[in-house]
Amino acid sequence: MYVCTLSEQSEESVHTDNTYQSFSNFNSISMKQYAVIHGVCGLYEGYSDTTCEFFPKRGFADKHIAQILDDYRKDDMCVNIDHASADAVYVTMDRDPDNYKACVPSDMDHDDYVAEHMDDVSVEVFQVIELDVSRYEGSGTTEHMWLTWDQQDTCVAWDYYPLCMSLVARVSSDVVDNDQSVHGLEQLGEFISSVYYRNEAFIDIDDYTMHAFRIPKKLKTDE
Repeated sequence: MYVCTLSEQSEESVHTDNTYQSFSNFNSISMKQYAVIHGVCGLYEGYSDTTCEFFPKRGFADKHIAQILDDYRKDDMCVNIDHASADAVYVTMDRDPDNYKACVPSDMDHDDYVAEHMDDVSVEVFQVIELDVSRYEGSGTTEHMWLTWDQQDTCVAWDYYPLCMSLVARVSSDVVDNDQSVHGLEQLGEFISSVYYRNEAFIDIDDYTMHAFRIPKKLKTDE
């Protein structure tokens, strides 16, 4: 896994362990990055704590997930690890692990079990997303690209990576079209402020629950 340092500060930054660390004297931009989403599926407790980390190579992303899963396997509350695909792993956590042993698979399938025990059970997701960041190459724009995440459906929200102004415009349109309540407009205001002053933004109104993560322009490699 690549090593991050905090030596020289510049305007460009890297998202690692929920912080942004800066690098200077970096002369090239890889055309691909790999994002690792880690969050709770759906709207279970803690769903707003979804995080995203960025890596310059797929191997680094896979190693990051493998290291975390090693720790989960030591946790008694971890009752199931499902490698659903090459890009996604789902981890079921149960405050009473004996429930899982009693109910699955003899009495019900996994999804039914989770739904029935939702007060005690949550499912966490690790999702690897390949990003094309060629838009940054040679670009003088001060705007960043953003990765959007649909919290309710546990998937990438949009099939493109908008710049700041485009992100704000589309979310503003969605909110105005669907929720013009005081709460909705307050949420929108907070979201817009986060886009321009933070590295991640979150909005939660009715059936519209989305995270947005700023894709860094520069990532330090192991070279």
